[in-house]
Amino acid sequence: MNILETKKSKKEIFNIIKERRCFLDHFENYKVKISDSNNFEKENLIGIYKIRQYSAMRTGNNKLSQEIGALILDLEKYQENKLKLVSLLSNKYYGIFYLSENLDKVIGYLEQEIDEDKFNQLF
Repeated sequence: MNILETKKSKKEIFNIIKERRCFLDHFENYKVKISDSNNFEKENLIGIYKIRQYSAMRTGNNKLSQEIGALILDLEKYQENKLKLVSLLSNKYYGIFYLSENLDKVIGYLEQEIDEDKFNQLF
């Protein structure tokens, strides 16, 4: 299934994300990018994030380690194998969200506040 087959607009997908992250502002304040890759498989992501969690623990970044741990738990609970990646960017916020393959439910996410320099690097 590709993005065109889902017939969901960026705004619809943003609203699905906003149901989980209620503090998000209006759609117009974000750049929304939906990955068209079908390579996001649950088991691969879990492996990658376990390595990133270990790295965060080793460097003393306990907050990031806990956030990655929550993402891993969410991925492990997901019953399917394929996921879609959606990123949100505003001038003070960056989030990556893993949604179900048909883009109707947020499975897990990581997010951070960013400053103007980081925004310019991402944009």
